[in-house]
Amino acid sequence: SATDQIVLKGAVTPDPTTQWTYPYDRTVFPKGLLAPELMWNNGGSGNLYYIHFVGQYVDLEVFTTAEPPSRFTLDDTSWKELTESGNGGQVAVTVTRLVPGEATATIVVNNTWTIANGSLRGTVYYWSNNLGRVLRIKPGATAPEDFLAAAGQTGNCSTCHSVSANGSTLIIGGDISPSTWDLLTNSAVLDLGTVGKPVRNWAMPAISPDGKIVVENNAPLPGPPGGSDAMFDAVTGQKITGTGLDGVKLDMPAFGPDGSKLAFVDHSSLGLAVYDYDPLSFMVSNRVDLVPAGGDTNLNCIAFPSVSPDAKWVVYHRGQYSNSLDTRFGPGNLYLASVAQPGVEIRLAETNGDAYPFAAGARDLDWNYEPTFAPLNSGGFAWVVFTSRRTYGNRLTGGKDAVKQLWVTAIDQDPVAGTDPSHPAFLVPGQDLSTLNMRGFWALDPCKPVGEVCSTGSECCNQNCVGGICSDPDPTECVQDGNHCEADADCCDAGSKCINNICSAPPPT
Repeated sequence: SATDQIVLKGAVTPDPTTQWTYPYDRTVFPKGLLAPELMWNNGGSGNLYYIHFVGQYVDLEVFTTAEPPSRFTLDDTSWKELTESGNGGQVAVTVTRLVPGEATATIVVNNTWTIANGSLRGTVYYWSNNLGRVLRIKPGATAPEDFLAAAGQTGNCSTCHSVSANGSTLIIGGDISPSTWDLLTNSAVLDLGTVGKPVRNWAMPAISPDGKIVVENNAPLPGPPGGSDAMFDAVTGQKITGTGLDGVKLDMPAFGPDGSKLAFVDHSSLGLAVYDYDPLSFMVSNRVDLVPAGGDTNLNCIAFPSVSPDAKWVVYHRGQYSNSLDTRFGPGNLYLASVAQPGVEIRLAETNGDAYPFAAGARDLDWNYEPTFAPLNSGGFAWVVFTSRRTYGNRLTGGKDAVKQLWVTAIDQDPVAGTDPSHPAFLVPGQDLSTLNMRGFWALDPCKPVGEVCSTGSECCNQNCVGGICSDPDPTECVQDGNHCEADADCCDAGSKCINNICSAPPPT
């Protein structure tokens, strides 16, 4: 009623009994996703609610009921209007509650989100633990895609995977016959058995951004993984010698998406290190040790490094040696190391939730693993997909063994040593909540030729989109955000930076 609306809008006192569960305060959301599901606990049956969103150009009021466990999702049209009006920025979110018949309402939550000035690009390939299969999901999709099943691969265990940053090649190290899978044609390319190697040797290897080169993973993971030195041709399975890795075995190797770095964990010292990599000669050089093992007394094992799009940072998780890097058992948290300043290590406290008032309390701490950078920055941020065993609102509230989902966190485009550049994470919408999902790999989608419809240059083979069409660039003009560049000075907009050869917008103000 009009009277109840007035009471709901006039709430000034915090709600003493209702507990907010999701999304987190200060979360950064990109454009183009499904609307997040708002969730809270302990609201009584028949209660009335006022949900108020305020952005720079949008003021949206919703009056509704929500039966316990209480949930609300904004319709797609309203969410798009809220997030796509303007160039991103802050959105204030207020929820108030009124028990019918009472004279005053209470405030359930006053949160602030940030909308990034751009959408996420590419596709996340991940392992659905229960199914024993690699699935994929695009940002904004309502459900994952079982692309291997669509190609007739339904048997055995297609796990322990890696994906090239350009989205062309999948390497499978599980108990399935193809080891190299062509994602452009959705077909098998190589079975390691035909060249005399066990399939498991290519469990979670490094794969170059163009999908041509594989470096085996020597870490003592369940499986077991490989253990061979040097590099391998992803199509033929043949060893490539004379690359600087002859006689060298790497734990957890990972190529950077721009092809200039190869991060890894040293098998002897267990510290994090990085090589320069030349994609033309397949040569590594100039090894630099970044951070040693043992930086965290309880989480002293460095695992699953991933290089940022600008090749300046490496994200990874610290776990426990006693669990052989197996994320099914031990705790873990995410960290960031500087490539340019060896010794600089930043705990991603906002992402980990170190000081966040989780609805589940300590239950939600120390269960964060397997981070992977998106190949491109977007909207003024770098983006990291990771695995977490934390609860999800009031939908997934079981113990750690019952919860395992993919989450995404925004990382400031220009991290500063000594300052946490991360933000509270959000659950990847559209994934199956009934399965245990892990090890997300972020890759670009197959590029589009000149003349195809596009929304940004990174979708085009020539990395140039004009007026919604993949077009040849005009060498006399500056470069719009999302199109190909060689240096910051090429970009048209003030504050934009050339990151992985794409003009990337600054964060919203």
